Amino acid sequence: MIGFPFLTGCGTISYYAQAARGQGELVCKRQRIEAVLADPEQPEALKSRLRLVNALRQFAGEELDLPTGSSYTHYVALDRPMALWVVNAAPEFSLELKSWWYPFVGRFEGRGFFNKQQAEDFADKLRKQGYDVAMSGATAYSTLGWFADPVLSTFIKFNDAGLAELIFHELTHQRLYIFGDTTFNESFATATAQAATLKWLAARGNENASKEYAASVKRLDRITQKLRNTRDKLDILFSQLHESVASQRKCKADIYQTLRTELKLLQNEPGFSDVKNRRQAPMNNATLGSIAVYHKHVPAFRKLFENCNQKFPEYFKAVGRLGKLPRAERHRALKALCLAAP
Repeated sequence: MIGFPFLTGCGTISYYAQAARGQGELVCKRQRIEAVLADPEQPEALKSRLRLVNALRQFAGEELDLPTGSSYTHYVALDRPMALWVVNAAPEFSLELKSWWYPFVGRFEGRGFFNKQQAEDFADKLRKQGYDVAMSGATAYSTLGWFADPVLSTFIKFNDAGLAELIFHELTHQRLYIFGDTTFNESFATATAQAATLKWLAARGNENASKEYAASVKRLDRITQKLRNTRDKLDILFSQLHESVASQRKCKADIYQTLRTELKLLQNEPGFSDVKNRRQAPMNNATLGSIAVYHKHVPAFRKLFENCNQKFPEYFKAVGRLGKLPRAERHRALKALCLAAP
């Protein structure tokens, strides 16, 4: 995820204050990983995870053509479960997320808060304005190289594949970032991190771990496909004329109920037990929009990766060429790649 809550040009004083405190905490509390590893008071479990981070950084630079710089060379222990909380919003009858403008990154479809209560207050304010609202915690975020992103206690206990995917995802943002195109950036990072994680697992020679991770990606694809189908139904609904707002709301509620039913059936299949938590979470236009940001163009980037013979340097060059296209042309190209994907 891209996170620049401290660089916004249109925030309130309270927003600036919580953002400055949050980023300042990361800077003040960080310790060099080498120092943590040399500290006899630190638990061996933590040291083992940090050694893995060092190995992932090395693999990213040597095998994936990803920039590492000084990112993930420090560790920060936080006293909260999330690095920050993100609020997304969409109109009642639209899937287009509300966006805010930020210096250096352009428009971004989310508002990040280091303070959970302020995030909740902001979400409530948007709900009162009639928006569908989703609020979620982020275990990590990228500053696109403006700061040395640290390893955080919020994600250090992820399993090996999960930790690898997160590190590769955030480093991908530093490899290429398109000003003002959040869906392109996040989908690119998602697809790249998945391919990179598969390559890293294969290099470790752990066939079982590779199969397990590949299966988890396929399960995620099945979930996102159901969400994509729901988005398509809602797009049609919102483009039609209706007798009344009430009838449109009823049709919208029916579509979401169908999605909940499909997810309930899915959770009974092997490997889908965590779908229950997703099904119980608030499901609305903002939820679908925020998920689509990370997955909408993933099939297109996978196809592009295959077209480049799964070679990361060539792939990044091809993505760079896409990024130079005007926005409308870029998205037409992504749509064509998606249609050509298996």
